[in-house]
Amino acid sequence: MPSSAHLHLLINHLPVFGTAFLLLMLLYAIGKKNHSALKINYALIVLLGLLTIPVFITGENAEGGIKGIEGVNEEAIEPHQEFAKFSLIVMEITAGFALIGFLIALIRKSAPIWFAMIVLALLLATQGMMIYTSHLGGKISHSEIMKN
Repeated sequence: MPSSAHLHLLINHLPVFGTAFLLLMLLYAIGKKNHSALKINYALIVLLGLLTIPVFITGENAEGGIKGIEGVNEEAIEPHQEFAKFSLIVMEITAGFALIGFLIALIRKSAPIWFAMIVLALLLATQGMMIYTSHLGGKISHSEIMKN
């Protein structure tokens, strides 16, 4: 069975690329006022929120397995972990709003575009935070970006 560090490396790009993909989908759905696409997007944001939890957990558990390994910048671990907590919280808030949007769309057969704009703003914030979290994580073992 792979270690937590290995699992984390396998799945840690899900929130980064997932939010980017869903941002594009959400922009399309809002632009076309496509309520079916909005509903699907909301469901996928909720799914991404759930998938982000194991990314965080494997990252938390990975710390012990990488300390002392040559080439690991141990000073970069704490900032990555701390920012990852905030990123997870924002992702889950975004997923919570998306769940509300999904339920509204399910009950009413459509979701208000103004609500989609709120989710869009939250998803944009989430995307930025996930990118920065990833950048901080890269500093742990990628010497080419340790000084940036």
